[in-house]
Amino acid sequence: MKFLIMTLSLLVASSAFAADDLNNLQRQTNTAYEQMKQAENRVNKTRKELQSKQDSLDYYRKKITEAEKEFQAAQQASQNAEANLATTTRRWNELSEALYQKWRQ
Repeated sequence: MKFLIMTLSLLVASSAFAADDLNNLQRQTNTAYEQMKQAENRVNKTRKELQSKQDSLDYYRKKITEAEKEFQAAQQASQNAEANLATTTRRWNELSEALYQKWRQ
């Protein structure tokens, strides 16, 4: 009889320990799940931010390329205008000299 009581006591005690272990494991699992969901949310948020920054970078790279092309066109136009000025100035000087020489005669 003592053996039966002792065995039953051990079973009840081990069931209580098993229940405590199960409850503890459930709490740990719930906590780990919440942490996983928080980490997942952070990943999603940072991915969205990363995509936004990539879009901005692409936009500004495009704008820089456009600005460089516009600068090169303006630079070419300036060089053409300076060349035209030099040509017309030289022509004016030649004609002015010719006129001066005609007046002197």
